[in-house]
Amino acid sequence: MTAILKLISRLPLPVLYTSSWLLYGLIHYLLRFRRELVRDNLRFAFPQLTESEIADLTRRFYRCYADVMVEMIKSLTISAQEITERVEIEGKSLLTEKLEHGQAVMVAAAHHCNIEWLMLALSAQVHYPFEAIYRPLSSPAMESLSTQAYTRFGGRLIKDRSVIREIVARKRSPRVVAIVPDQSPNRSDDTYWTEFLGRETGFFMAPDTIAKFAGYPVFFLGMRRTGRGRYVVSVKPIAAPPYRAADPDIVTAYVREVEQQVRASPADWLWIHRRWKRSRSLYG
Repeated sequence: MTAILKLISRLPLPVLYTSSWLLYGLIHYLLRFRRELVRDNLRFAFPQLTESEIADLTRRFYRCYADVMVEMIKSLTISAQEITERVEIEGKSLLTEKLEHGQAVMVAAAHHCNIEWLMLALSAQVHYPFEAIYRPLSSPAMESLSTQAYTRFGGRLIKDRSVIREIVARKRSPRVVAIVPDQSPNRSDDTYWTEFLGRETGFFMAPDTIAKFAGYPVFFLGMRRTGRGRYVVSVKPIAAPPYRAADPDIVTAYVREVEQQVRASPADWLWIHRRWKRSRSLYG
């Protein structure tokens, strides 16, 4: 399957975007892939919208989602030059200044726009070791596809259960450590509860825990779509040592940035997951 996808990925993006229209029709209209879940999530997040507006936002989400799916396939063979042309990183010097002084940095992003291209752009444009923390996927096919996409330009993947060991091994090496912690934690995860999009929501404490353990400055990477297959990533500092151990200031700042980004462009966030499948009482 991966070999076939690699062959497909060599097609020019305009050709791939033609198939994106077909994919959109398939998942939204024919299969209705998680459509009611998407609408329920949108209703909870934006109660002020009418049913007509929810339906329109749902359609726009699936259009963006279909584009991202074909872009993910393109990730298997896209060149460093093309990814650099398509994903502009504003404020990149904020990262390189720290790296040039021998300081490792943590960058935190969300499942907004195209997270695979964001990671590829960082690998291609920030010429220091790049490591992304991730939780293994349940689908072996998607796991293989994601792994190949994330590591195209020399990046490494660190399984979430191995993070502390990996950090200790290279604690003083200048590098970029990326994390994307905006999905729903499991009951066994250390969880921070706060209001997000009008609902009490659990977030991983991992950004706080890791940054404070290692003494990393933390930057939020906000991604926005400027055209089909064109994105801009804004680098924003949200925390820096020295830290107060008991204060969840890093994850708090991260949540506020994610919420602002989602409200600004809701069609670009990943609504197909059961983001609010658990409540605080279930963690008690």
